[in-house]
Amino acid sequence: MKRILGLVALLILSTLPALAQSDGYPKFEVGGGFMYRNYDLQEAPRQNEPGWFVTADYNFANWLGLDLDVDEGFVAANAATFRFHHFTFMAGPQIYPLGHHKFTPFAHALFGDSTELFPAQDDSVAFSDNRFAWEVGGGLDWSLTHHIAVRVGEIDFEQTNNFGSPVQNNFKYKGGVIFRF
Repeated sequence: MKRILGLVALLILSTLPALAQSDGYPKFEVGGGFMYRNYDLQEAPRQNEPGWFVTADYNFANWLGLDLDVDEGFVAANAATFRFHHFTFMAGPQIYPLGHHKFTPFAHALFGDSTELFPAQDDSVAFSDNRFAWEVGGGLDWSLTHHIAVRVGEIDFEQTNNFGSPVQNNFKYKGGVIFRF
């Protein structure tokens, strides 16, 4: 009986190092990269906006996080046409349906602000427009190491609404690098 109790105690003690290990998912992620937006101008043909994005995610669990996202799309056409910068600042839940693995798919719903700046010829702001914005979409991250992943792609449907002016339906693609902590 003493041998059996000793063996059970040894087995229990041997599992303690496993309790000290990480629970297998990053608590915090930051990243950025290239963004492309296909922008609905309403009164003109759709506009292509290349740009950049920055993201920060806090993960509450292996399958749930809070995503903060900032991006800028811009059009720098010749002097005969207009040019503008389009910023969005959004936050919302991000879901990882399969958890964090080598390939990590995710989906999110973000809500926030869309700001368009139309510079004058002297680079001062001639016109600015703020709108409520939301987007839904998802993507795929590919883990290169425990701390570095590549955002293979993120595709979002974005809608901006100024509550009185026409609704704008936009589409976005993002790709870049994610650092995990």
